[in-house]
Amino acid sequence: MYGRGVILKVNLSTEEITKEEIPEELCRKYIGGEGINSRLLWEHFLSVDPQIDPTSEQNILIFGIGPLAGTAYGAGSKARWTFKGPAYNMFGDSTSGGAFVCQMRWAGYDHLVVTGRAKRPIYIRIEDDTVELRDASRLWGKKVRETDQAIKEELRDGGVETACIGPAGENMVTYAAITVSCERIAGRTGGGCVFGSKNLKAVAARGTKGINVYKPKTFFQHMDDQLAALYRFPERREFFKKYGSTTLTVPFNALGWNAFRNSQGGQLPDWALDKLSAQWWFFNIGERPISCSPGCAAPCQYWYRIKGSESPAARKYSGDYGMRPEYGALIPFGGACDIRDFPAVTRMVSMCNEYGLDTFEVGLSISFVMELYQRGIVTQKDVAQWMGEPLLLEWGDYESVEKIIEAIALQRNEMGRILKRGVYRAAKTIEELKGIPVLQYAHYGKGGATHCESLRSRPSLAMACAVAAIGAHHLKGHSMDQETSNLYFGTPDAANPLTPKLKGAAHALAEFRSAWRNSLGGCAFGGGGYRDFVSFPAELFVGPLYALTGMKMTSEEIWMAGKRIVNLEKAFNSRLGLRRVDDSLCERVLNEPMPDGVGMGMKAGDWLESAKDEYYDYHGWDKATGLQRREKLKEMGLEDVIEVLERESAVI
Repeated sequence: MYGRGVILKVNLSTEEITKEEIPEELCRKYIGGEGINSRLLWEHFLSVDPQIDPTSEQNILIFGIGPLAGTAYGAGSKARWTFKGPAYNMFGDSTSGGAFVCQMRWAGYDHLVVTGRAKRPIYIRIEDDTVELRDASRLWGKKVRETDQAIKEELRDGGVETACIGPAGENMVTYAAITVSCERIAGRTGGGCVFGSKNLKAVAARGTKGINVYKPKTFFQHMDDQLAALYRFPERREFFKKYGSTTLTVPFNALGWNAFRNSQGGQLPDWALDKLSAQWWFFNIGERPISCSPGCAAPCQYWYRIKGSESPAARKYSGDYGMRPEYGALIPFGGACDIRDFPAVTRMVSMCNEYGLDTFEVGLSISFVMELYQRGIVTQKDVAQWMGEPLLLEWGDYESVEKIIEAIALQRNEMGRILKRGVYRAAKTIEELKGIPVLQYAHYGKGGATHCESLRSRPSLAMACAVAAIGAHHLKGHSMDQETSNLYFGTPDAANPLTPKLKGAAHALAEFRSAWRNSLGGCAFGGGGYRDFVSFPAELFVGPLYALTGMKMTSEEIWMAGKRIVNLEKAFNSRLGLRRVDDSLCERVLNEPMPDGVGMGMKAGDWLESAKDEYYDYHGWDKATGLQRREKLKEMGLEDVIEVLERESAVI
């Protein structure tokens, strides 16, 4: 098939390596990327008990790339990592960019499926048709950049790209990340922990085959259409290109959406905000723009270098370099931990990338302990005992935060072990240690750390953190603009960020779109920092998908693929026993009124259950249990899924 690679399967236990063509029916029903990954996961767990420990060798690790990734289409190149997640013990996946994605496609592989467990530390080397397992014993213990450089030197190839783990994955931190091309992070749900459980240090890829295009001239014409859609908002695109997602910090502060001091509030003080603005970063340590992956028409990343004179912390971190943190990495440290120094925040994020840690879970775990310290629940004596040295946990103490990040990654002391499994389980552990209830201070949803934004006055994001298939997460669905809200619901209410009206239905709709976009292989930002339905509708991808692959799909079929993917992921969690009660948020979000911002006084407990009713209704699921209905699954051609769920009493 044009525009398609094959499925590469590697069994680490037997060291067997096989390659399989991707059936066209699978592509039609699930497109690629997230969709085919989710189907492969489902099929794996038909012969493996889904209740296994996610760190068991029976877990599966799947890397999947959509058809548009690795091309010059202009929407970027993103890929999906899929597995049973160690972080929250449910369906797990995470997205990454990076040139590694393209090297895999250019080598001829759209999916990599890893099973079993190696007898010793290994890495997988891929170069076109050559696939081999190589000893990684000398790489074990190394951080990400050291690992990447060592592999390049061993292979004598500076162009090889890697996806690897740092010490956090080796030490089985449940939310350990996969670091791709040194700077792009597949951070949520614990893919790095799955790597570590399999004794897999890295995958190194080099591809020279390229991608065969069915109708090249027509594909180029569709690229022009993509660029035209991208340039509908030139001012916003250029602004986003210059400042990236950190530009959200200032407007979100005005709305009260920044998670300040473990989300006790939503607004940073003005003088602190100035030190964490996109403009401060750009004019002080920014060096040059770059795309996170080939094939993006509007790069939103930027290289930085700390010179040493920019701030008090900069003197300590002089010479540090890398890519600008995303907003989602900035606020867990700058907001939740109240570190009012951008070079220090950048250093914290860089440490997470190098050790291989999810910034959401790290930042909110540390800020949780800092709040307990503020309240006198965790004492200096506790901290000294847990860390093995005296340490102050005052807000903004970046040197203490730095030590705790290291403690988590290296698992050398009790503090690291307490925070090894994330904020929710850290709260349960501290309750046992102290004999004091502390869960009400933890900020989480559906078992995991929420996004770094305050949720009480943002119903759309709160819904995402309550119901996402992978645990609390913002990118399984997106908010929408007024034009889209009017188009689908006949009212602008779904676009109003401060009202819960239509947020359940809007989120269900957004889940479908997120699924098919992640399956195509492009960026959620569409390559230009604008995420709404109207700018990048399914119709825009019908032509290029055909021109690239020769596979004709209507926009309706693309939307149906999105529905099928969402329901398959839901069905996997239903097999694990997840029900409506698990679609939940923490005490702070539910019952503490928002103390500041334009949504002052709001709390999710006033509306979450009715929004969930609306969400289940839109999906056609049972409101009482949250389970799927047979008739809806049958509409999607998922009769085989119905059979499995019926045997386990997990369908209505």
